[in-house]
Amino acid sequence: MPAETAQKNYHMKPNVEAANAYFLFFISGLLILQSEKNNKFVRFHALQSIYFSTFFLIFIGIVNYIPLIGTYIVQFSTTAFFLIWIYLIYTAYNNKEIKLPIVGDLAREEAGK
Repeated sequence: MPAETAQKNYHMKPNVEAANAYFLFFISGLLILQSEKNNKFVRFHALQSIYFSTFFLIFIGIVNYIPLIGTYIVQFSTTAFFLIWIYLIYTAYNNKEIKLPIVGDLAREEAGK
């Protein structure tokens, strides 16, 4: 059986693939970005997942060093990140492109290349 035929038989639908890009944060985004070369919708969500997760980890790493209120900011930010993350999975599964500020612009620009 040719490799192209085998790939098509096991290939996920674009909305499922886009939603999966968010599940393991930037790791699943990287894996899906590597496997998907043509679908701009899937590439956009994979890139947004990578950028959003990376931004969050850097932000938490920096804010953690703020005396007294750093812990509270981290707790609030983690809750906000989780809710946004769930919303992004939901919208990707429903074939919508919700563009986050800054990281969404970067993802859209890179996905269009």
